[in-house]
Amino acid sequence: MRVYLGQANPMVGDLQGNLEVLRQAALANSKADLLAFPELFLTGYPPQDLLFRQDFFHKVQESIEEIREFTTAIPETAILLGAPWLEGDRLYNAALVIKDGTVLGIHRKQRLSRFRAFDETAYFCPGAESTTVQIGQYKVGMSLGLELDPKQAAELRNAGADVIINLAAIPFRAGEDNGRLEHLAALARDVGTPIVSVSQVGGNDGFIFAGSSAVLSESGELKALLPKFQAVGCLVELNQAGKTVELEPSDETAETFQALVLGVKDYVRKSGMQRAIIGLSGGLDSAVSAVIAAEALGQENIWGITQPGPFSSPSSVEDAKALAENLGIKFDVLPITELYEAALASLQELFDGTEMNVAEENIQARLRGNQLMAVSNKFGGLVLTNSNKSELAVGYCTLYGDMSGGLAPLADCYKTQVYQLAYYINREREIIPWNTIEKPPSAELRPDQRDDESLPPYDILDGIIKLYLDEGLGAKQIIAQGYAEETVHWVMRTIDNNDYKRRQAALILRVTTPLLGQDRRMPLAARKRF
Repeated sequence: MRVYLGQANPMVGDLQGNLEVLRQAALANSKADLLAFPELFLTGYPPQDLLFRQDFFHKVQESIEEIREFTTAIPETAILLGAPWLEGDRLYNAALVIKDGTVLGIHRKQRLSRFRAFDETAYFCPGAESTTVQIGQYKVGMSLGLELDPKQAAELRNAGADVIINLAAIPFRAGEDNGRLEHLAALARDVGTPIVSVSQVGGNDGFIFAGSSAVLSESGELKALLPKFQAVGCLVELNQAGKTVELEPSDETAETFQALVLGVKDYVRKSGMQRAIIGLSGGLDSAVSAVIAAEALGQENIWGITQPGPFSSPSSVEDAKALAENLGIKFDVLPITELYEAALASLQELFDGTEMNVAEENIQARLRGNQLMAVSNKFGGLVLTNSNKSELAVGYCTLYGDMSGGLAPLADCYKTQVYQLAYYINREREIIPWNTIEKPPSAELRPDQRDDESLPPYDILDGIIKLYLDEGLGAKQIIAQGYAEETVHWVMRTIDNNDYKRRQAALILRVTTPLLGQDRRMPLAARKRF
């Protein structure tokens, strides 16, 4: 059986564009018995509340009819794709098999996924049973997403499936991707049936999909593996023995970098934009963000702007300029000192008799945010924000200041991960100035300021945040792992007190455990410590 694996990058809501991808693949692979495309390929994943719009769903039904008509021109080839399927008042996340104008079979997803930012149970009804369909001489078992487990695999084998095809759209998580392939290999061995996994690739809003579509033999051997983070196709002859593909150990930092590049590229492209604007402070986070943006959009589409203030060190401006030169991006200097002094003068009467504190510090950050947004409004371009997950978790960022912008590439990366990304970027040559990486982190909002005056060391801070947010542990459990009691309580209290700030953050690209931004659904006016 000849199966085409369509590892596609659909755009949510672009039904005609996604159909064109299908048509082109079908015309180029006319000898295939079956062309398979990912879960909810027709609409793109996740379609979210588009599914509640009657006009959208009418177009979905029209598109399915277009596919039926198209298949009459390729009568020997069946098409398997993910699409929403409506029966009466029940909507299903479905896999459809269409051949020669006829819908041969429909699988309705049984175990719905519950990603925090797209809970399928809010949109779809669960299916009742596993499904097989006869395509020529072969009986094909179908599954969707994460529902393929030992029980379903055994049901499909017992129903006579010669092959199981799993259509998926599973968000990337750093360090987890090879685990899914190992899971599928174990299932193939257990049931003695080949498994074909066809996975979505690309970025849709904060979701990033790695792809990694694969073919596994009945003995669990990897027979084909499509590259991560690329929209590609592959025609595979399932009946031929072929060579076994060796699964390379994954490099978590390299994959995180590639995922973020794809996330930025697709968000900007699919939103109808081309360029990005970024404030270059001379610090680590803005440098790593700028490299990711340049890789994603091209150096000609990045505008770096450094905004020295009264407490900025000369080396910070020099580092920002050196980074821009190394990347070959447009670069400008917009000082804020005069604006800052004017702002203080206008507030002098109100602030008279008070000590300088965070209020004066935040004026600087907000002036910078205003400048970047003004440049964006005047010339166009998406402003990127530079907060990392560690800082965003404890609110070490300024609303309407350095949080101004439309996309936060690093907001799901811990500060320790940002350092790893920086060393990865500089693995062959200096792109980020080494001084930027090695100097003590500082927001430079007051004389000689250092982050470690306000925050615990980042390795300690990140360790506590991971245990509290990612693993859901309480204070006693975290303290029992060796962290200082006072520090643990401070971190937990500070995280809880800054939910209001994160609620207003820019869109976050998800690469770790997604518990910030829209994903953290904590009440704001509430008691949160127990």
